[in-house]
Amino acid sequence: MSAFRRDLMTVCALGAALVVGGFVGSNYMLGVFVLFGMTSILVLSYRTITTMGGWSFAHIAIMGIGGYSVAILSKPPFDLPVLVAIVAGGLFAALFAALLSYPVLQTRQYYFFLSTFAAGEALRQCFIQFREITGGTSGIAFIERPEILPNPSSTLEFLCLVAAVLVLLGIFYASLDASDAGLKIKAVGEDEALSSSIGIDAWALRALAFILGSFGAGIAGGLFATYNGIVSPSDINAMLMFKVVAACVIGGTTRFSGPILGLLFLTLIEEIFRFVPEFVPMIWGVFVIIAILFGQWARGRLMVWRIKNA
Repeated sequence: MSAFRRDLMTVCALGAALVVGGFVGSNYMLGVFVLFGMTSILVLSYRTITTMGGWSFAHIAIMGIGGYSVAILSKPPFDLPVLVAIVAGGLFAALFAALLSYPVLQTRQYYFFLSTFAAGEALRQCFIQFREITGGTSGIAFIERPEILPNPSSTLEFLCLVAAVLVLLGIFYASLDASDAGLKIKAVGEDEALSSSIGIDAWALRALAFILGSFGAGIAGGLFATYNGIVSPSDINAMLMFKVVAACVIGGTTRFSGPILGLLFLTLIEEIFRFVPEFVPMIWGVFVIIAILFGQWARGRLMVWRIKNA
């Protein structure tokens, strides 16, 4: 089976599992499934960015653009339908990423990580300081859910919407991954100098991955805002950013199943220890360190095996 089909099966199976789980699960589990579905969109879009060889720390701040776009555009004087506002939020997030890509993609490795962290923090401060537009630290409340839902207050119907968006974005990212552009992006991620030497426009492809990955973050932000009914700077927190990064580290980013399984593992830990939530970040951190050490050990063993069999 091709990698493209495996990725399609992964997102379709996940979408179906969320809907089935929503029908048979309790009200509490229904909420867990909704949050898992929206965070899955975040990790899949984040994986797209990692394929170009950089790990951004601005993903959650860019997600905030989607949330605030829905909050502003779905209210007077714009009064856009919520679903249209969610799509617009994704486009605004992609536009911001396009503007940000020029300075941050001049950097590499740790400097890329630090520059995106600085950009994300600057964006979060903008959400706080521009009170007339964003509501400051209080944020914007009373955000409606999409009118397309027969019963907007139904969490089950919202879960079905999240599952549908997850599958559609999954198909989009899987198609990108299997396309000529997607293969070149991964080649740039593996060896940028070598890719450039054979005529590949490395900067443009890295920017493309950053922009399209940010589009998914904006869509997820719009869904978070309309599900919670409010968006505020407190939603843009380091804990969620760490969760997205940790899911990709623990599960790997080679295929879609990696970050999804990583997210599932982190969510199980979060639920097991939900009565002592202060321990959850520490436990996540321990498993991230173990995953990094194991990855280094496995790469070393693989290199030795290749040398012996060369």
